Amino acid sequence: MIMDKLKMAKGLGVCTHFETREKGWKVEKLLPMVKKLGAVAVRSEIHWEKVETRKGQYKIPKVYQDWVDRFSDAGLGIILILDYGNPLYRNPLDPAGFAKYAGYMARKLKGRNIVAYEIWNEPTNFFFYRQYGGNWSGQEPSLWREKFCELLGISADAIREADPDAEIITNTGEPQFFHMANHHPEAFRNVDGVSHHPYNVRFPPETVPFGGGHIGAQDGVACADEEHSYISLFRMTQKHSFLTLKKELGMYATEFGFSTYNHNFKPGWFCGYTETAQASYLCRAIILSFAAGVKTPCIYDFMNDGADIEDAESNFGIIRNEKEAYRPKPAFHALKNLIHALGTDWTYLADAPAELSVQVNGLPTTLYWQKQAEEHFLRITKPQAFWFRRKDEYLCFVWKGGRMNGEYNAPVGKIIWEHAPANLKAVSVEDIVTGEKLPLRLEEPKRNGQYGMRKIVKDVPVGDNPVLVRWRES
Repeated sequence: MIMDKLKMAKGLGVCTHFETREKGWKVEKLLPMVKKLGAVAVRSEIHWEKVETRKGQYKIPKVYQDWVDRFSDAGLGIILILDYGNPLYRNPLDPAGFAKYAGYMARKLKGRNIVAYEIWNEPTNFFFYRQYGGNWSGQEPSLWREKFCELLGISADAIREADPDAEIITNTGEPQFFHMANHHPEAFRNVDGVSHHPYNVRFPPETVPFGGGHIGAQDGVACADEEHSYISLFRMTQKHSFLTLKKELGMYATEFGFSTYNHNFKPGWFCGYTETAQASYLCRAIILSFAAGVKTPCIYDFMNDGADIEDAESNFGIIRNEKEAYRPKPAFHALKNLIHALGTDWTYLADAPAELSVQVNGLPTTLYWQKQAEEHFLRITKPQAFWFRRKDEYLCFVWKGGRMNGEYNAPVGKIIWEHAPANLKAVSVEDIVTGEKLPLRLEEPKRNGQYGMRKIVKDVPVGDNPVLVRWRES
């Protein structure tokens, strides 16, 4: 089945590791579950050293070709990572050798449902920074950045020659992209998009650990705004590509997620979220991604890599490992609800057609014991509203930004549509995470004249979970 690239861009992707069958990544078991979720694409990798096992001789191993064929035949797309080194070469990161492998892959897989070829994965974590050294952020001096851009440029050339219609993207790192574009714009001559991995690490989905004066001074560039907002990361990346590369790059988020491990055993880089928080935060992150213009956002991970509750990497999945019978977590059901609501034929409405009015009154803090600690980095805590148009429907997703807090009652708001079309009516209110249908309460305008053209939905919960208010034209 041939993929629809426009629908792919507006659908959900999931990260997978089908080369590691021994960890439970069995395509025959997981493909039906990916389809049941409603995802449009998977992201996975085919390692260079597995394809070129003798110098100059290339063959995709059966375990890789099998999952590529199965997903392509099912009409699902693939974001294919081309990555990592090859010990056959004196320099395992040999640019010319990697480019030949990349060109072979594009020729071999032409006609398969490859959404994009993604050149490399996290060069600061995987080999370039370690082998060549330099400044982690990519600011001068940075030999690893120079070497990576050399490989990027000629590998993208090889893919373009092999398949002129291919979508070519690269995962550079967040501040690293800005420095690469500044110093090596020629490396992006055949690159169509850049992918970020905007892990929120310990924050709710609206906030990323970038932006602001301190981080900007540390990294040599500000890649997010003063509020450290998720959306600004992509908007500033897009603006920078216009300024330095003189072209529009597609925006991708090919990895992000929330691990449900218990960090109390082995505290590390990531915090461990409850499964309830994971479900809510992933839905919020997908809505934010689409609002930011991200194509085929890929959640990490589809399946838990293991069953060790103490290990962060083993618990990013939205379903459990084979050892636990692939049982879905709440996030699986929540994302399924979101995908069903949005489909792949939506249009994001940057100019909201209606206003969300919420009364949020903080508790008194006049007495010493009433004062609460503030997180200086966490600045996005206000009510959020994002609008999409789908056929004859308007979809409004609302929630309160910031950390989840199930202890207090959520504020409630009104959606006020001024000068609403006569044939428009609100039809439903739904908690996307739980799937619960909530009461639809309408308020009649209190005055005639222009106020008679108002349409108001009242008592809309604006809490942790995204709530969908659906409007329809009859």
